[in-house]
Amino acid sequence: MPSIRVKDNENFEVSLRRFKRLCEKASILADLRRHEFYEKPTWKRKRKKASAVKRYQKKLMREQVALEKDRRK
Repeated sequence: MPSIRVKDNENFEVSLRRFKRLCEKASILADLRRHEFYEKPTWKRKRKKASAVKRYQKKLMREQVALEKDRRK
């Protein structure tokens, strides 16, 4: 669990924002959402495969843009 030390002259909103940022970095809310309901193993595999395909397509697009940029030079 992330914890912060509130400074003497620090505003509450600022300290709350720092705490929220730490929770986001620790991915606490994402874990809660992911474990809110049971996920069947087939759904888990399907989700992971879809994210792998998305990453691969993103990589191809980046490479394609880089090649087009090199051709223009």
